[in-house]
Amino acid sequence: MAAYSCAKNGHEVLLIEKNEKLGKKIYITGKGRCNLTNYSSGADVLKNVVSNPKFLYSSMHQLSPYETVDVFNSLGLETKIERGNRVFPVSDHASDVTKALEKGIRALGVKVLLNTAVTDIKTENGRAKGVKTDKAGFIEADAVIVATGGLSYPSTGSTGDGYGFAVSLGHSIVPTVPSLVGLKTKETFVREMEGLSLKNIKLKCYVDGKVRYKEQGEMLFTHNGVSGPLILTVSSLFAREMASGSKIILSIDLKPGLSEEELDNRLLRDMTAMSNKSLKNILGGLVPSSMVPVFINVIGIDGDKKGNSITIKERRRIGALLKDFRLEAVRAGGFNEAVITKGGVNIKEIDPKTMESLKCKGVYFAGEVMDVDALTGGYNLQIAWSTGYLAGMSINNTSNREKKKMSTVSVAIDGPAGAGKSTIAKRVARELGYIYIDTGAMYRAMGYFLITASIDLDDEEKVVEACGKIDLKTKYIDGLQHVILNGNDVTGFIRTDEVGAAASKISAYKKVREILVDLQRKMAENDNVVMDGRDIGSVVLPNATLKIYLTASVEERAKRRYNEYVLAGQECDLEQIKKDIEERDHRDMTRENSPLVCVPDAHVVDSSFMNIDEVCAEVFRLAEEAKG
Repeated sequence: MAAYSCAKNGHEVLLIEKNEKLGKKIYITGKGRCNLTNYSSGADVLKNVVSNPKFLYSSMHQLSPYETVDVFNSLGLETKIERGNRVFPVSDHASDVTKALEKGIRALGVKVLLNTAVTDIKTENGRAKGVKTDKAGFIEADAVIVATGGLSYPSTGSTGDGYGFAVSLGHSIVPTVPSLVGLKTKETFVREMEGLSLKNIKLKCYVDGKVRYKEQGEMLFTHNGVSGPLILTVSSLFAREMASGSKIILSIDLKPGLSEEELDNRLLRDMTAMSNKSLKNILGGLVPSSMVPVFINVIGIDGDKKGNSITIKERRRIGALLKDFRLEAVRAGGFNEAVITKGGVNIKEIDPKTMESLKCKGVYFAGEVMDVDALTGGYNLQIAWSTGYLAGMSINNTSNREKKKMSTVSVAIDGPAGAGKSTIAKRVARELGYIYIDTGAMYRAMGYFLITASIDLDDEEKVVEACGKIDLKTKYIDGLQHVILNGNDVTGFIRTDEVGAAASKISAYKKVREILVDLQRKMAENDNVVMDGRDIGSVVLPNATLKIYLTASVEERAKRRYNEYVLAGQECDLEQIKKDIEERDHRDMTRENSPLVCVPDAHVVDSSFMNIDEVCAEVFRLAEEAKG
């Protein structure tokens, strides 16, 4: 994905692979089917990231799961969505995922060098100069992306090479441990239940005596321990505790649908109805057959004892064990069994906006080699796609800026409606001598056109079709941006609430945003600009020189809007304005495509108790620091 992204942005790319074929690890993912992502928003993916989710913020916005599926579909891979939003190839063949990626990079002219191992990254004056290989010698390069994976499944080539490269560049490595892996138990009787899958059970995990996790689902007994979805999650959440010697107790509730009292009544009925049958036969109706001998051994009651001979105390012991069958996990499986590696290159030494090393210019990291990992469900592969894509894209952006010797400066101002973004952005641009680009005006112009053309804003297909035919330009008159729509200056017609609501609605459509984002980026390539909107720092200009998140309380924003209407002689209701702002905030923050967010590297400026002069002064100060 890194090679694809980099080549797509016009670079000459060489992919060096030490295996005999590309994507060797992909072939074994998802039991050979490859769960290539989870069809959900980038925000939902981050909720399932265990280590350092905030670090992945920019990469998820550059390539979300939805966009990932679009990329694979465009490369000819048909996909389907299964339980839990898991995405698989329609063919159920992981090899088709690899073929799609290979098709993509070959079409873009990427050269591939197989059976060749990189042995060292060469640098000069703190910048990458190329790589040394075992068979092709030294290969010169302007940039190097390290996408070597972790230590999981070493037979696929993941032998920790990337860690050695990182250390040689001055990076530190967060200690690595196996994750998403089966657990070995103290109890040896698990081998008697090998292959038994328990469904719809409730699992509690005690770490040093405290309940740290509980969930209902599935698990599996193995030759020397336990595995399955619930266990893999436990291994991911508590891998480090386990490695450091914490006591891990697994409590299995075999009858989660019944309370202790209800279960005791059930046992009483069964033993009464089967009074002349042995305990082992009675238990056969409560637990899987392969579990009965183990259960009887643990409970310590003679399996041949008749139901009418079971005492109240014994019955309650049986019920207690059904609700709390315990195992002690003593260690996790090894790297040769682990789906992923927890730990890796310290993310504090990597720029989250670009994936570039903070220790050596021109070196980028992507995927599992970094200290990022997630739960099962396609999330870890999405991390790989997103970070790889961002790394490839960032090389292009960084190279372009360096060619211009940092001659252009961009200021991105994001924030909710009514925070004063446009007012501040215009003044800052004027004072700095930069060009002010009102992105909201572009969306408003499109909204205005759709309203006047009587196009249904809920019909995404018609909206996109219409926007694709619009001739939208901007020009500057006396330093102010004017929006030219189909040859007409509509600047004076796009500031009504109706147009604003239309702009917010259509901005949630991915194709509409793509049309305008492309135009906005081109504007920022050649001029110093100040740009304001909802996703400037996260999507439009992810590498902006300065990012500001300008906000204010809902109450303060409502008052400002109210005063504007009063001064304009318009009738208005303060509470209705407040309600409208809250609804607008919710819509902007929860839309699937490019929602309003405060990116991690943005400077938050709360203007609730600041006047315009004070806000501008703060932005000027931050701009001077950023330019420096």
